[in-house]
Order: sequence, then structure tokens, then C-alpha cells
Amino acid sequence: MQNSVRKIFPLAIAMLLALCGAAIAGDNANVVVSLDGATEVAGVGAGATIEVALSGSGLVGVKQFNVTLTVSPADAFDLTASAFAQNAAAFTISPGVEFPAEGQVKSGAASFGAAVDGDAALGTFTLTTSDSFTADTEAMITVSELSIGPTSTDRDVFDAAALGVSVTINPPAPPVTEPALSANSLTDVSLDYSSVGSGDVDDGSDGEIVFSVNFTDDTNSDGEGQTITWDITNNGSESVFLLGVGEIAAGSELSVESATDADGDASATFDAEGDKSAGTTSLSVSASTTADNSDGESRDLSVDFSATWDVPVAAELASFASQITVDDNVLLQWGVASQSNNLGWEIFRSTDNRVFAKVSDLIVGEGTSDEFSSYSYTDGNLPIADALYYYLNQIDLDGTTTRSQVIEVLLSPTAVSQQALPLANSLKQNYPNPFNPETTISYDLSGESVVALTIYDISGQVIRTMVNNQAMSAGQYKSVWDGRDESGIKVASGVYFYQLHTGDFIAKKKMTLLQ
Repeated sequence: MQNSVRKIFPLAIAMLLALCGAAIAGDNANVVVSLDGATEVAGVGAGATIEVALSGSGLVGVKQFNVTLTVSPADAFDLTASAFAQNAAAFTISPGVEFPAEGQVKSGAASFGAAVDGDAALGTFTLTTSDSFTADTEAMITVSELSIGPTSTDRDVFDAAALGVSVTINPPAPPVTEPALSANSLTDVSLDYSSVGSGDVDDGSDGEIVFSVNFTDDTNSDGEGQTITWDITNNGSESVFLLGVGEIAAGSELSVESATDADGDASATFDAEGDKSAGTTSLSVSASTTADNSDGESRDLSVDFSATWDVPVAAELASFASQITVDDNVLLQWGVASQSNNLGWEIFRSTDNRVFAKVSDLIVGEGTSDEFSSYSYTDGNLPIADALYYYLNQIDLDGTTTRSQVIEVLLSPTAVSQQALPLANSLKQNYPNPFNPETTISYDLSGESVVALTIYDISGQVIRTMVNNQAMSAGQYKSVWDGRDESGIKVASGVYFYQLHTGDFIAKKKMTLLQ
């Protein structure tokens, strides 16, 4: 290691040439100083002695040196009780210790005989902790300066940065590392059926869905070979296939195991097939495992998934269209040439064309009619997205449901109107409320500020940080909460609170999640 060097001019000549002074960079510019002992010492209390034994390598013609230690905090040690013992085999005498500044102790040694070359021990400081020192006191002993060479005017001098030598007393315990199981895929999906005869084949057909998890162990590394248990329940009316394993009949359950790969990943692929007469099938899947944290404590980990298959039909639609209104809402309009036993319609929306949630109440139909009928719905509570996807769910009087095709609505950057800046900070009531699976939290900022938006459960525990002390300008904002915690796991049904904190403004409101 190349060490930094600075000039020091002698102040005085005393016994052993005062063990002080230095010159320009010399033969000892590359000396490396090391500890002959541990760099960390734990369990230290009051009145304990700590030895700092120092050695040097790469010594060239050395006959004298001095060393300064700095302790932090300064009152952690009783430095008046300090001592220094030089390596008597190499150095003849030491003048004892002195205290150049608060929290510092200094000593050194000199040789009246042969110079020291190569590697050699320099000496050992013995320091005593103060009476107020406890096993919870954290302290540091740093070798803050070394000057070394053949004479007082031929020294190489190193500072703390160049030396890089220290001893930590009562270091804090390392943080506990928890194992984690997280979703690598969508967790809640709506799918079309695959065509009959292709549901048990891995062919990329419409009904296939891959649920995937990632496991990290107690070192925060990808955990290979971890056993993942997949508990599967078919809640619907048609069979579902776990590809590579077999059929899961309607109303039945299955439990299988797999192991994570080198990246800590494990997955299960499902498919369902059906024609236009097939009913809706819903699958619940829980991936779980058990692993120890870095303290050896066992943790039960799980991720829940769900999938729903149904049949997309035209629902005898003559038209289904959308447009952005002047108020920046989405207007959906559809026409029906005829209808039979039509109870009504529901609107489902998605931001990714995979996971859909109902956004409307029942839009009442006209029963049975051979006349052309028009319907419309305005979606005025839009999530933040570049595009939205909608389908119609038509409900017959007997409860049978059919689904329309999906239409895409592009939200251009100019679709949001240029509204006047808010005059005051405010936090709006979330919508919808109650909600499932997601809700939108809107808030206004009257000026530039640092914003925190946090979700708590009823006991006050932080569930999700939506905005984490982020600098934001004045304007109107929306955050969409998907009912999951920081780990991506769905939280239980119940009452939750959300709080906006910006500058001196703090507001909190209540919302209800219904699973």
C-alpha cells in the first residue's frame, strides 16, 4: 500500500532525538502498519484493558518511531492509565506516554543498536476503559499518526487515512436478515379458456398462466434448492390443469412441491380449457415455505395467487366504444341489437389487460327485447396509467354471466386538463371505499414540499409507504393502493388508515378493504 507522506521539521533535540520530527519521503514511505490482534472486541465493560499491538512491514533502516492513538468518544477511556511497551528485541527504549490532545495518547521507541529492516513488531499500547463504560458503549481506537525512520530528521509520516488501522469496541450486532418469499409474476389474473383439447399442453394457449415466486435466504441471497409447497384449490365448475403434474377437478384440492433454481425461483403453470358453454372457474393458489432468519428463528412465508377463467362472448353487442371526455373521464358506450333475459351490465377495468376489477354498480338491462338499445357508463375515477382496458360483464336473470371483448383506451399526456394549482393542502377520501382489490388516494399540494403518504393498520403498524419523503411540486396527485404490504403480500380485510404528511400539514383518513 502506498502511503501519503508530509514534511515535518524538528522542534527540539532531546533524549533519543526527542522521538519527534520528520523529513521528506524516504525509504520507509511504503511501510504498512497492522494490528497483531482483533479489529473488533465485544463484551467490554468498565475498567477493562484493551491492548493495541502494532507491527510494521517493509521497514528500512528504522531506528526510531512514534505513534499517536485517538479514541472516540474521548471520555470512553481513562487515558491517564495508558501504557506502552516497545518491542524490546528491536528497540532499546521508550520515553513512556504523553497526551498531545483530548482523546489522544502518544508514545514511541528508539534503538541504540542495529537498525530494523523487514517485518517487526513495534510495540503494544494498553488502554483502560472509563468507569462509565458499559457493554452497550460503542467506541473506536484509531491509529491516527505514525512517524518512522532512521533519525529524527529522516522520517516518513502517515496519517489515519493512509494507515487505515483501528479497533472497534463493542460493535453493534449485525442486523437480522429475514428470509423472503415474493411474487415474480402477477398474483391475480382473469383469463380466457384455452380451446378444448389444449388445456393440458404447454403450448402458450390463451388459458395458460405462470405463477412464480422468488426465495431469498438469511444472507439476502437467492436461495437455491428451497422447497416450495403449492396448495391449490379449484373453486369453479371446470377442470384446471397443473402442467407437468395433471388435472385438478372442479371443487378439488391438490398440494405439490417444487424446489427453487439457482436464481431462487420456482414456478407453476396452470391452464383451463372450455367451449362457450363452460362456466366460470376460479383457482386459489398458495405458495409457501419455512426458513430460518440470520438469528436462527424459523419463519413461515407464503404468497397467494388467484386466477379466473371464463368465456369471452360478443354478448350480442352491436357496438362497444370509448372516448375521453372534456372532463378527462372515460365514456363507454355500447349498443345491443337484441337481448334476452338481460338483468344488466357490470364494467370491469384493468391497467395491464390481465388483472381486471369491477368499477361500476349494476347497469340495469331491459330484460327481453328485439329493439336496438344503447347504454353508457362514465368512468370518472381513473388510475394513473398510459392505457386502460375495459370489458362488459352481462348478467342474465338466472345469474349466468358472459363477458364482452376487451377494448383499450389510450390516455395521452394531454388528456389531463391543465387545472389551476390548489390553494391549500388537502387529503381526499379514497375511492372506491370500501374497496377490493385496489383504491385511489387523491391529495392536493399548494406548494413545493417534501411528502410522505403512509398506510397503517388499526394497531398503528406501517403497512405500506406510498410516498417516502419525496420532494414534490404544487399540484393534484393520485396514488393507487393495491391492498398489499411492503413485501407484496395481500393484507387481510379490515379497516386501514392513510396519512398525508407534508411540512406542517398532517391529515389522516380511514378506509375499508373487503376481500
